[in-house]
Amino acid sequence: MEEALELARAKDAKERMAGVERLHKVLEASRRSLSSSEVTSLVDCCLDLLKDNSFKVSQGALQALDSAAVHAGDHFKLHFNALVPAVVDRLGDAKQPVRDAARRFLLTLMEVSSPTIIVERAGFFAWTSKSWRVREKFARTVTSVIGLFSSTELPLQRAILSPILQLLNDLNPAVREATILCIEVKAINARLEGIQPKVCSSNGISSGYNAREIKLVAVNPKKSSPKHKSSSKETFLFGG
Repeated sequence: MEEALELARAKDAKERMAGVERLHKVLEASRRSLSSSEVTSLVDCCLDLLKDNSFKVSQGALQALDSAAVHAGDHFKLHFNALVPAVVDRLGDAKQPVRDAARRFLLTLMEVSSPTIIVERAGFFAWTSKSWRVREKFARTVTSVIGLFSSTELPLQRAILSPILQLLNDLNPAVREATILCIEVKAINARLEGIQPKVCSSNGISSGYNAREIKLVAVNPKKSSPKHKSSSKETFLFGG
């Protein structure tokens, strides 16, 4: 990993791109935990790369961080104060791949730490951001969060309700649209909470689907499509 980090710090743009690609591949293939010093070196390097003029470098840095999160344990938590606002800022990037990578990384941070903590920290910068695109993308990210975590993370409801309602009056129509979608998903989830764990089909045989699985289908009716992602995170990531 050190060689990849050194290459990613190069002044030459092509070398930086090669370094980011190598870094991502190394972290994707790794099965070992990262040490505290390795995480610090990685985060410091990637924070600089997020500001790179090449959107591919920024995207690659986010993908590397995403891959590292599952190997970093609690070491990532030490860097949340620097990481979260930097990633939120990339939600407003001019390039769609960077915005998508930022959303994906935020969801990964929620999976490896606490959804409520990340939503609160990211929301501090995102809900009132001067960039309408940041506000929109964060509202869509929260829609994903509701589908993934709301049934098991009760404090999450309190963390999102007030700011989401405020965004209904946002001046930007794209932000309002994303906010309405978020509220609709929240309402669907609330109704489905009362469904019994087993659902009988027309032939009287229990389907074995639980309320959680039904919820996924209700939010994303195309789940059975061959193009459906296997990860539940991907199910909600690009919705709406």
